[in-house]
Amino acid sequence: MAIIVTVLAALASWFDLRRGIIPNRLLFPVIGVGLLLRITTDILNRDPLDIFTMMTEVILLFICLWPVYTTGGLGAGDCKLLLSAGVFLPAKQAVFVIVSSFFIAAAEIILFKMFCGIRKENKKIKVIHFAPAFFIAVLIGWL
Repeated sequence: MAIIVTVLAALASWFDLRRGIIPNRLLFPVIGVGLLLRITTDILNRDPLDIFTMMTEVILLFICLWPVYTTGGLGAGDCKLLLSAGVFLPAKQAVFVIVSSFFIAAAEIILFKMFCGIRKENKKIKVIHFAPAFFIAVLIGWL
């Protein structure tokens, strides 16, 4: 499962950097496959309660991300990408990846501001590509 979320994060980063959007045609099929794999694994391991844990995790993530999305803090693709962490990863690892993604994105903003300050440019940050921060957080989660 971690390999799938890593590949998803890499592809999402590529799309985000190239086109500025994470397409649904990438996210929805992969999330669907993740749901099927996790449900199948839970049934084969005779651990049906893990399905409810996953559902609870995704619902809580959605509730937490909704205000961030509605205020313009994240795009819809970024939110769906973060929700995919709840589908593919165990709860502790998903929380680690999500929180780390926000810290990495914040570090990206600080570095951008510092770089512009050194060059004496007064640029506004218009877009922060969140998928690369998610990808780095997933890679750190492997360690």
